[in-house]
Amino acid sequence: MKKLLIPVILIGAVCLLFRQPEYYGAGEISTEQNTYDLYEKDNYLYIKRDKKYGKIFGEEIIDYKIYNIDSDIDEEILVITKHEAGEFGSDFIIYDTKEADGTLVAKEIYRHDFSDIKPWKVDACNLDNDGQADIFIGVYKDTVFYKDVRRRPFFYSWDGNRLHKKWLGSFFTEWDLVDITFGDYYNLGYDVAAVLEKNQDAYRIGIYQFIGFGFENMKTIDSGDGSFRSQIDLLFEK
Repeated sequence: MKKLLIPVILIGAVCLLFRQPEYYGAGEISTEQNTYDLYEKDNYLYIKRDKKYGKIFGEEIIDYKIYNIDSDIDEEILVITKHEAGEFGSDFIIYDTKEADGTLVAKEIYRHDFSDIKPWKVDACNLDNDGQADIFIGVYKDTVFYKDVRRRPFFYSWDGNRLHKKWLGSFFTEWDLVDITFGDYYNLGYDVAAVLEKNQDAYRIGIYQFIGFGFENMKTIDSGDGSFRSQIDLLFEK
């Protein structure tokens, strides 16, 4: 029996090792001096230094975005923290970054509690070239005129000190919002929204342009389109 115990222990240790969550690549972030690779594990962001991983900040998150919201040299980290009671988020936080002692250092510069509207995604973009970064917060709630609880698109502008309401939308269309991303896909000089939408078992990508009081559709790519799968991979892979 003792002879069997050692192999069993070794097999168990190997299984435990391979079950440990891995550090996944989470993009890059640039400072005035260098560009750093970021890693994600167990809902935390890490930086690697001297072959060791260290948390950039101590809060557990559900989503993040690397974006230069103040047009300086150093990029910021925008995050939605994980709510202790469920799958949705709690606080929206902006971390300023800089290099110190040969590594990346993050400092919290803004925090807002969104827990009452259940945030699930954060992004940033330039919708209209007004000189202020635009912040997208995906929320899960009803509205004054629409009482069904669903994913809804909320937009804010950042003036360097605080958020201001820009467009708190009920929806883009009657189709359900699944995911969203932003980019200057048509060389307009500003970003448009690429929205993954669902209606029962059907999916499509809607391209929407901000027009000051809302969004208008520029293009729709249906799931039957031959480019649909490649567009999904291109636009919505983190």
